[in-house]
Parts: sequence; C-alpha cells; structure tokens
Amino acid sequence: MADFRPDKKQDFDLDIVLDAFQRCLLNDGSLSVDEYLRAFHELCRFFCLTGKLFSFVAKDLESKMKPIEARRKSSIGGHYVTLQSMMQYEMQQGIVGDKGRHPSGTRQFLRLHRALEFILEFMRQLRHSDDHAKTSHIASEVYGCTLSKHHPWVTRQLAALAVHTLPPKKFLIDIMCKHDYHKVHELIDDVTKEGQPIYDVTQKLYADNDLVFIP
Repeated sequence: MADFRPDKKQDFDLDIVLDAFQRCLLNDGSLSVDEYLRAFHELCRFFCLTGKLFSFVAKDLESKMKPIEARRKSSIGGHYVTLQSMMQYEMQQGIVGDKGRHPSGTRQFLRLHRALEFILEFMRQLRHSDDHAKTSHIASEVYGCTLSKHHPWVTRQLAALAVHTLPPKKFLIDIMCKHDYHKVHELIDDVTKEGQPIYDVTQKLYADNDLVFIP
C-alpha cells in the first residue's frame, strides 16, 4: 500500500464514486452489484493513499469484494447481477449465512453496507466542518457511532490508531483529491445524496429478510 505523501498531489476521484452510485440504483429499485463494487474500488483507493496504517481498512473492504466478484464472473454469475437476485438465489440455495473460505455474497455485501454507513456520514461531517477541522476527530466520532459496533476489539484499536494519522480537512482534500477544494465540496454533496438511497434500499432489503445480523 502507498505511503501518505503530503508533498505529492493524489488523484482520488469522487466523480467515479458519484457515477457508480448514479448507475447503481436501477429503475426497478434493484441495486447493480457491478456498480456498487466499482464505487467501493475507488473508495478503497482513498484509504490506500492515506498511508500504510489506514490501509487495513482498504484490505478489509477488498477481502469482502473478492468473493462477490468471483461469483459474478463464474457460471452462476447471472444470479449476481443485482443485490436482490443475489440474495434470493443464496437464500434458495441455503448458503446465505456461509462464511469461512467460501463466504456468501450476501454476507460480504452486508459488510460493505456497514462500511458505506461510515463513509457517507464521514463525508457529511467533513463537508459541514470548517476548513481546519481535525479529520481525525470527525472520523473517530463517526466510527464510534457506526462501524465500531460491528468490529472486534483488535480492529477497534487499529482504527483508533489509524484515524489519528489523518491530517486537517483542507490539507487532506487538497492533497488526496483529484479536484480542487471547492469542487470536492460539491461532489461530496452529490455523492452523499446519491449514496443515501442505496444505503436505505439495502438496509430495508436485509431487514425485510431478517439478515441484518448475519454473523
């Protein structure tokens, strides 16, 4: 994973995340698995670029995506086009709760869904903070209200260390993001606007099928 380079402009692209989110929620209300994963691949790049310590987040997200992508490319890939079709297929096959070496796509998607809650709220808080706000404090507070409740003690300790390596808001945006500071603010507004319905549809689908707490 890359080291954080405060002397070098990076190219994390919120336009990619926005485009993927805009394409993710289909006209029939289902969610495109491919577009959801495309958004997360770019979000993983952000965590990688912030440095080795925070890259554990990217590694965790990537490990959740790989089993879904493998099934999507396999002979049963037609069942994995949307979240709804994937969940229905895995429930019918009795594999929805599978974990270990061959975890179900539904189980892995739930872990990404939980991360999305953190990401969207972190972006909102970042957007409405002042230019010199400590992103470490924002990330810590948001993590404590979202992802931490799903993580074991060791992961929570790693996260506590990782967030404290984050620089102030304006410095983070100026160095990490492809676009200029003001454009990033506009993109954050759009990304959170498009991302929230995706989160809500996913949450309702898992809740309706009693799958919110797959171990």
